[in-house]
Amino acid sequence: MKLKLNLKTIGMGLGVFAAVIVLLAISFVAFFPKELAAREAERRIEEATNRDLTLGGPIEVTFWPALGFSVEQASLSNPEGFPSEHPFIAADRIVFAVKVTPLLRGAIEVKELIFEGAEVRMIAHRDGAANWTFPTEETAEDQFTLDDLRLDDVRFTDGLISFQGADGGAPLVLEGVDAALSLDSLDTPAQLQAAFTYRGERLDVESTLGVPRAVLENGQTPLSANVRSGPLNASFEGTFNAANGALAGRVDARGQSLRRLLAWMGSPMGDGGGFGRFNLAGQMAREGETTALTGAAIQLDDIQAQGNLSLVNQENGRLRIAGGLTTDRVNLNTYLPAPAQGAEAGGVEVGSSWSQAPLDLSGLRALDANLDLTVGALQFQRMSFSNVALNMRIANGALDARLTRISLYDGAGAARMIADGSGATPRIAVELNAENIQAEPLLRDAIGFDKIAGRGRLSASLVGTGASQAAIMRSLRGNAAFTFNDGQWKGVNLAQVARTVQAALSGQAVGGGASTDFAELAANFTVADGVAATDNLRLLNPYIRLEGRGLVNIGAQSIDMRLAPRAVQTIEGQGGQSDVAGIGVPFRISGPWSNVSFRPALEDVVQDQLRNVLRQQESGSPLSRLGDALFGRQPAEQTPAQAPAEGEAQAPAAESETPAQPAQQQQQQPRNPLENIFRRAIESQREQPKEETPTP
Repeated sequence: MKLKLNLKTIGMGLGVFAAVIVLLAISFVAFFPKELAAREAERRIEEATNRDLTLGGPIEVTFWPALGFSVEQASLSNPEGFPSEHPFIAADRIVFAVKVTPLLRGAIEVKELIFEGAEVRMIAHRDGAANWTFPTEETAEDQFTLDDLRLDDVRFTDGLISFQGADGGAPLVLEGVDAALSLDSLDTPAQLQAAFTYRGERLDVESTLGVPRAVLENGQTPLSANVRSGPLNASFEGTFNAANGALAGRVDARGQSLRRLLAWMGSPMGDGGGFGRFNLAGQMAREGETTALTGAAIQLDDIQAQGNLSLVNQENGRLRIAGGLTTDRVNLNTYLPAPAQGAEAGGVEVGSSWSQAPLDLSGLRALDANLDLTVGALQFQRMSFSNVALNMRIANGALDARLTRISLYDGAGAARMIADGSGATPRIAVELNAENIQAEPLLRDAIGFDKIAGRGRLSASLVGTGASQAAIMRSLRGNAAFTFNDGQWKGVNLAQVARTVQAALSGQAVGGGASTDFAELAANFTVADGVAATDNLRLLNPYIRLEGRGLVNIGAQSIDMRLAPRAVQTIEGQGGQSDVAGIGVPFRISGPWSNVSFRPALEDVVQDQLRNVLRQQESGSPLSRLGDALFGRQPAEQTPAQAPAEGEAQAPAAESETPAQPAQQQQQQPRNPLENIFRRAIESQREQPKEETPTP
């Protein structure tokens, strides 16, 4: 009985003791000097960071299961030598908690660190200093340092992070940042998950930092990252150098629209064709504003290419690309306005006018480039090329493409194209020199004209200006020439035209089955206002000679030429004399390219226009002068008579009348008597159905 009383007494004593402990704990919490504790924590953090820490209020304190506090309106200043108007970090609310047990043995392990509504402003100097670096054991041996910290959970919600580079340009700003960091120690990998808004696009990032200490000590650390967003999905596996921000490793970037990506990056291309789906994979080395890609595999639309590239973010805001690429096939139609009849036909249709759709070359202003391209097969509208070696330069909103090696239509040659988008109105220039090419497939694919067959050479230098394909074709100026050998002119038998007037009137010499074989067909053209003029067209074959002059209206897709065939008694062909005497009946070829007609040449209705076009003949290559103006090279010194006015070419005064003189002299000569026979025959046909037999 006595034992029971003792146990009861002991139990009551323990209960009273527990109650006292609880009461004391409650009293401790109620009367704990929060301000004193907060100021002590403030002092310790300032010692560790060499920064000024400001804690607002109210301050809330917790003791279990972690010792910590929360405070509103807290900030940590920049180190000495950095701007003071904005602190390194400022937050609407900070929650800080450490584990109790490690604290008893002198270590600080942060269980929780939360920043709400925080703004972090990172700044780098040219000397390598950065405001996000802190003292470590090597720099502050006798002080508490960040080496003593362990971070279990760090969260950043609804914040802002900005980075001001050493170049002094506009800062990179991330808004609406939500991030979570897990860090066991400065020497073990840290896991970061983040979401933020950059330039109006939301990005999700997952990253692993191999050695966090390196970031604080301006060292190098392994880094892997995956980025997901609307304009871009990318992954990186390599290293990060905190001293200069350099990255090196394997990169894989892809997206559905390169246009959208460039616009998001601040280099918009404007509307247009192509520049859609893209993919880039290779080894990357980035330092400062320069990114080098080696062993790169690149996909753009349907183009697959391999090579090495260098990309530079320039101070003018344009991206600069340089390097060399090799690809099997490129279809330029993807990046050009649709032809007149629509994209399905893929080329020029002579039964339709040129396209009136606006031509926009403003995308060329978004980047600069100097690329060497090797292309197995190149498609331009319906024209096909192979074995292409191309140097492409883009500068000041203009593209200069030089084909130093090209195979086309069983021949070879070189070409150059300039597309100038630097001004309000686009300009296009083309220069071509080709040898040993097949005329029929080339002319069919280039302009839809399939009446000439043969093999030979072709040269052209043309410049056009206009806001559409049609406007450019109507403005073409320059010169062109061709010589074809051992071929055929389809649709007309010139020998029969030359020998009999009745055959021409009855249509026997013209039609699908008619043709004229030739040993040589050649001409030189002067082009002005979209009209190509010639006064030296010549055709030679063993039994006929042909001389011609007239106009090919490229803008209107029509032809109007006067041809004078002469039947001769000689078998001399290629390289023979075109002025061999013979009987000839001049006739005209006229009409649209799709429906050319042949009829007797009763009068020279094209003579005045031919003379005007030939008077505008230019000296030198208009494309070369355009290239010199666009890409900074000065043209060769010209005499006053040769100096062109701004934007146009002025013909030499002393020579402008020369090409038209033979035509003027011919008008003064007596009319060919056979033309009178033609006229009487045609007039007679109108009066009676029966044809008259022409008399020589």
